[in-house]
Amino acid sequence: MGVWRQVWILCFMITMIPVSLHGRISVNFKTGQPLYVALKNTLVLEAVFHKEPEDKIDIVSWDRERGQESVRISGTTQDQRISFQKDDTLLRITNISEHDFGIYKVTVTDSNGEQQHNSIEVRMMEKPPKVSITHMLECVVDTNNVVQWDTPQFSWFVDGVAVTSQTALLADGRKLNISEVKGDNYTCVIQSSLGKVTTHYETSKETPTPPNSLPCCKGLIVTGVTLAALFVICVILLKRSRNWPL
Repeated sequence: MGVWRQVWILCFMITMIPVSLHGRISVNFKTGQPLYVALKNTLVLEAVFHKEPEDKIDIVSWDRERGQESVRISGTTQDQRISFQKDDTLLRITNISEHDFGIYKVTVTDSNGEQQHNSIEVRMMEKPPKVSITHMLECVVDTNNVVQWDTPQFSWFVDGVAVTSQTALLADGRKLNISEVKGDNYTCVIQSSLGKVTTHYETSKETPTPPNSLPCCKGLIVTGVTLAALFVICVILLKRSRNWPL
């Protein structure tokens, strides 16, 4: 009887020990909206995994889907434009072409064989974003609310010469302090995954004439010419009067 009692107590104690269950690994992209990339530019997709420290990831795979077509682009691709970084969580494709657009799916397989996946659509940027210079200082890009993976890079040229002065470049290069670099032709170049766009601003090389100064000058000139003509007429008449017989 004592032995059975000890066995029963031991079983009861085992059932009271907490059991640690690993949670599922989740995967997502930094943005849930479709990404836009212009042709011949670079695409970067980075997957973010959420897991417990004890959870282990065995395989990370990438696929691209276009309509009914599904292509495995990780592990088997021979395309030199495609590369992976950060333990295959970051996908980079250079010199994007039309067949690179579609839905990209990343799948993660843990040590228990369970899989989780997420997808994101990559679209082609057909029209370049609108760009303009406001107040001769700020280069403004209008992307029409499309989402891109990278941050635009701004370059300024004054009369064809690249601006390198850090005191002249403001707001990560988006703004230009023209008091530091003066010229006649200002060019802003924006390079990003949406493409390369350029805008220009040309200052006037002529000093504008005040609106009231020209009519005033014309009046003085006319008055001076009239007085001079009257003076000449008076001199001629005076000489003639002296030569006339009395």
